[in-house]
Amino acid sequence: MNLLRQFLDICLLRGRAQDLPASTNLMLGTALASVVIDFFSLPDEARNPGHLLFVASQVALFGLAVWLLLRQRSFPERWTQTITALYAVNAAFSLALMPFLPALAEMLKQGPEAAPGWPAYLALALTAWFLAVMARVLHEALEIGMLVSFLFGLAVIFAVRILGLVLMPLFGVQVGAA
Repeated sequence: MNLLRQFLDICLLRGRAQDLPASTNLMLGTALASVVIDFFSLPDEARNPGHLLFVASQVALFGLAVWLLLRQRSFPERWTQTITALYAVNAAFSLALMPFLPALAEMLKQGPEAAPGWPAYLALALTAWFLAVMARVLHEALEIGMLVSFLFGLAVIFAVRILGLVLMPLFGVQVGAA
């Protein structure tokens, strides 16, 4: 129960990643939770082994990108706790966003003329909060300013997503299908 409280505190910007145990098992558990929740966030028709491998590769690439950032700043020993916190935060926010995904998908189907409803605004707020939490974790791990850590976080997300789009065909996933 103490770990759940620590993860919640991190999500509420009260806790710190360095307060988590440096446990490989905990890191793998949060990575698995992140993969499972992200996979089940996909539409039903996209839940197949190729998409599962794709989601797992995205989580692994994210971990690699964070490790590279930490290594560049000469803090590779902080990776286990940092990535554990980030995987847990991703899992928590992905879980919180799940109920709003069908409404967002419907809005996207309607195209540019669709008026965003409250689910879109709430999803945007949750995403902004996720980015703030991620920036804080990176800020503390990398010992850099909040704005720079926010920009690093965005850069990591975009780089992993772009690389994922390039790699999608290796998993038998159509580029427009994820």
